[in-house]
Amino acid sequence: VFLASLLVLTACGLAVAQDAKTGSIKGEISVRGVRNAENVLVYVVEIPGEHNPPAEPAEVDQQKLAFVPHVLPIVKGTTVEFQNNDSLLHNVFWLKSRDGSYPSKNLGSWGKGGTKRFTFDKEGSVVLLCNIHPEMEGHIVVLQNPAFVVVGKDGLYEIKDVPPGEYTVKTWYSQPRKLRSKSAKVTVKAGESTELDFSLSRR
Repeated sequence: VFLASLLVLTACGLAVAQDAKTGSIKGEISVRGVRNAENVLVYVVEIPGEHNPPAEPAEVDQQKLAFVPHVLPIVKGTTVEFQNNDSLLHNVFWLKSRDGSYPSKNLGSWGKGGTKRFTFDKEGSVVLLCNIHPEMEGHIVVLQNPAFVVVGKDGLYEIKDVPPGEYTVKTWYSQPRKLRSKSAKVTVKAGESTELDFSLSRR
């Protein structure tokens, strides 16, 4: 029992030591002009080095005539699997990106249980649409690194495991005419949490 406890303590100690090599950025997003801060994306613009995409694909489902999640941030090079769990036919397409990052693309239509995959190989964003159900809309934002988080209704956020350094943190919202993007400089220290709040509006 003593040996097992020692191993547990040693393992915990290693975990703490590893966590102490990075810091975090956290704060609150307050908004004016929309109901709450849900689906505001907060991200670190650039972190030096290579940032490999995950081995497994990210997922976007189609449920109850909606793209789930509504906003999906990913690292450049990530493959996204588009699913359909509705008992009807769906389609996935996007028009040319507003920022020019991606040309228009139509992945086709498929029924329940079907999937399609696409690899997003450059930074930018696309607006997901369904030509069968025009009320559907989703968003994929392709970023340089994995230091990002999508905010919930409470407006609180935390970006963990950020290497020490000076960074630019930026916000993104799917309707920029309602919530204008903002950015701020931060310094992250190992083992510490940096506080950074944003107040967003159309101005």
